[in-house]
Amino acid sequence: MKILRRSIIGVTVLLLGAGLAVPALAAIGCGAVGEAHENSDGTYTYTVLLTWEFGEAARPDRINLSIEHLMGCGFYDPQDPVQQDYIIAHEGYSEPDGECFDLSGEPAEDIVWVGGLAMDDPDCWMPVLHLFWENSGPTIECLPLGNGSATISFTSYGLPMESQIYYGAIVIKAGDYCIVCDYEGPLPDCNNWAPVEDSHWGLIKALYK
Repeated sequence: MKILRRSIIGVTVLLLGAGLAVPALAAIGCGAVGEAHENSDGTYTYTVLLTWEFGEAARPDRINLSIEHLMGCGFYDPQDPVQQDYIIAHEGYSEPDGECFDLSGEPAEDIVWVGGLAMDDPDCWMPVLHLFWENSGPTIECLPLGNGSATISFTSYGLPMESQIYYGAIVIKAGDYCIVCDYEGPLPDCNNWAPVEDSHWGLIKALYK
């Protein structure tokens, strides 16, 4: 597996492995910015705009966003079915390359990226807790742009941490390549949280603050 990285605040591309010619390297790059807003139920929605410049070298298949900082959270166990609502990945969307039809044969304006939570991605050597989005849903036969963008989002009970740059937090599987990108924005914090009735969540949040 070939691994590429480009910083969103630089222009250097580092290739770990081999296989891309020098002209193709100049076209490879990606980055992401995000924001968070509070919902009426005490959760927060995090929205991330991801952009990539792969040219003809590759097309995205899967997008991973690391949340490995939550692995040390004493109040969250991602393997506990009762706590599955702590963080939930929603569908993502991106523009297709050319005409796009869903599996029912209906025209589709956007590629739908199906979201989920995983502990490991052996394809891209990402053995940490992460959210993922992949083109495995109703528009699986549609081709993403070589130079494009996607909007992905997730909801969490975790209060947003201060916005900062998370170097290498995103890994895009694109054909035979795994391309590492930086993310600038907030991520959910580790709250003193337990799955309780919504009426109790306000008290917990107030205590946390």
